[in-house]
Parts: sequence; C-alpha cells; structure tokens
Amino acid sequence: NISVTISSFVSMNNSFNAGIESLKRVQPENIGGGDNGWGILYPRTYACTAANGLSLKPNYIAIDWVHIGDAFEVVHHINFGGRVSTGQRCETGLDCATGSCSIRRKVCHCQRCDEDARPGCSGCAGGEECLEVGDGVNKHNSIGLRRKCLM
Repeated sequence: NISVTISSFVSMNNSFNAGIESLKRVQPENIGGGDNGWGILYPRTYACTAANGLSLKPNYIAIDWVHIGDAFEVVHHINFGGRVSTGQRCETGLDCATGSCSIRRKVCHCQRCDEDARPGCSGCAGGEECLEVGDGVNKHNSIGLRRKCLM
C-alpha cells in the first residue's frame, strides 16, 4: 500500500502493514522488482505527480517493508534526478520504470524516448543515450542486440 502527499522533497514512511502477504509482494525477484521495486514504485509516484495537476512530486511515500527493494533509490531519484534503474525481471514494458522490457531476456532495459517523455524515461543519466549494442553472440542480428546507456 502506498499513500502520497505533495511537497518539495520526498521522504519515506514505513506504513507498518507487516503481514505475510505484503512481505511476499515486496520481494525484489518479483516482476518489476516487487511493490518496492523501480518497476512498480516509480510509475506509481509518477502517476501521483501527473494526477495532482500541478506537476508537484509527492512529499512522502508510505510503503511496507521499507528496508526491502529499491524505495531508497527511487526516492533519491525523485529528489535529485539521475539514472532510472534497469535490470528488474519483467514480462512487458509495464513492469519497468523505463517502460521497456527485453522480451528475449525478460529484463528491464533503457529505451529511446521522444522529447515529450516523462523525466527519466530512458533510464539513462544526463549526457547518456540509450543505444543498441551487441551481446557478443551475434552483433549483426537484432535478436542478439541489447540496449545500454552510453555517452
């Protein structure tokens, strides 16, 4: 369960719903990194920012099991920017903070974004670009390509 309010800096609060079901949902090996993972938590905070109509980020995020998952990284990114994490297990792009899932590897990776995309869309830091690179198996076959942030 996540509750959000609006301010200039984001902080976290453990909501203390410490049931076994919530513990199962936060495990990092789950799709999107679990409820506290980049693929679930970041899109939820972005949706709250978009929904308030003022483009203001939340001032706190209440989550279960604050010590499990990527919540600290997500909050740091919301406050200070930087790279959006990739590498979580996924089935589709909806499971990834970047919105892009490598169907072959079932892992979130960076994506190419248009100019109107949300901040952090690509998963790359400022000055980096999401490019396709060979994985050492077959550099000329698109099936053998993966995406990576490069300068």
